[in-house]
Amino acid sequence: MTTEEKTRWIENHGSGFGVVREQDDFLHLHDNPPGASVTETYYFGFHVAEQAIHGYVYVWFHPNLKVVTAGCLISKGMRPSTMAADYMDIRAYLAMDDHVDHETGIMHFPMGLELRPIEPMKSWQLTLADSGNGTSFNLRFSAAQEAVVRADQKHFDQNMHVQGDLCLRGQEHRVDCYQIRDRSWQNLRPEDPMPVPPYDWLTLTQGAGFAMNLSLFDDLQVLGNPQNRLHVPPVLLQDGWVHINGELRRIVQVDKRTERQAHNLSPIRHCVEAVDDKGDVYELVGESVGGCNWNGWPNMIWHQNLMRWTCNGQQAWGESQEVHWHELVHLLHRA
Repeated sequence: MTTEEKTRWIENHGSGFGVVREQDDFLHLHDNPPGASVTETYYFGFHVAEQAIHGYVYVWFHPNLKVVTAGCLISKGMRPSTMAADYMDIRAYLAMDDHVDHETGIMHFPMGLELRPIEPMKSWQLTLADSGNGTSFNLRFSAAQEAVVRADQKHFDQNMHVQGDLCLRGQEHRVDCYQIRDRSWQNLRPEDPMPVPPYDWLTLTQGAGFAMNLSLFDDLQVLGNPQNRLHVPPVLLQDGWVHINGELRRIVQVDKRTERQAHNLSPIRHCVEAVDDKGDVYELVGESVGGCNWNGWPNMIWHQNLMRWTCNGQQAWGESQEVHWHELVHLLHRA
């Protein structure tokens, strides 16, 4: 399997967009391709901007193995590692059928986390019960825009209006933000070590009227490529879209420069120029204000940061999910 085949799950295959279907907000229990690495995920993020609080719920199924990884991570400001987060409880190996009601789509997990679909593709209720450290939440995720489906009909992103209450270590906070959720299904996601550049999933929103998502590899012009050991994919932009003035457009060109912390390579600042299929240009500068990393699986590390963006001079909020594989980190630390 080539490197491009191993990373096929992050790419938009085909032109244009897929079709919004209510059934894609529920588990795909049938017609999955063979293979242990077949994956289905739910990702819901939220933030309290003025407090630099960033949280997310991640549910990662391996349907052919009948197991699920699930939990929640919340950080206030920048934290050096997952273990330093203000709240972290993610369980790696749970029996899928013990935690999902296949009739209703409700999911519940041992840390007191529940995900409840209210209206497919439009509304979810997420709750976390206090497990003893003074942390709980009750959040409604409501569609601010229609889902943006990839052409292969195996992934979507969606700008959500998140409202509710969060208690973090005994401190009460009101959540009222816009953030992009995502869903993936029926793709192989091999855990092989891969000698590739950093991979970024970048999002930003300005309320219900504007949202953007970029999925791309770094071009290594800032980081460098010691000994030419890293394989730079022939196409860096894997997926991208912008929803502006009620219109959905494809991003067709991106140039990105990233500044990173020296000790762990976590992004400090992204400077991006993106061009859509109408020729409009978006000048973006994003600064990390909160977050930490997580080893989603042992052969990678994922830097998950809340970003304060400016887009053509206007403030926006969103996320930077940057994935690093072993060879990249090893080479750059040696260099």
